Amino acid sequence: MNKEVVLAEKLVESAQKCVAEGYTFPVVHTAVDHKDSLELIYIFRDVRDMDRGERVLSVQLDPDHPVVDSLTPLIPGLVFQEREVYDLFGVVYEGHPDLRRLLLPEGFVGHPLRKDYTKTQGDVVQ
Repeated sequence: MNKEVVLAEKLVESAQKCVAEGYTFPVVHTAVDHKDSLELIYIFRDVRDMDRGERVLSVQLDPDHPVVDSLTPLIPGLVFQEREVYDLFGVVYEGHPDLRRLLLPEGFVGHPLRKDYTKTQGDVVQ
């Protein structure tokens, strides 16, 4: 597995290189809350050569302003994965075609996989 740590401003450029090299299938996209930063993790595979190792991109975001460019224009398979990370971690993907909650109801307050989430923040608004 080949892991590359990239700056948020260089994420699209790094993803373009992955796509150019044949890594077009999004195996996993998730986030990890390290309290002082949010880490986005993308794992891509080349479906034309399944024996080829996976590519991993890692991006650190400020947890108080978790904004990054969406990769859906390059890799459409990320549409639902980015929505899930938005829903559970609060990451805003600029340029996403349909950024709205995926698992939790509209009106749900908070992002339950963030370390600063509390039950009192998570009440559904009527």
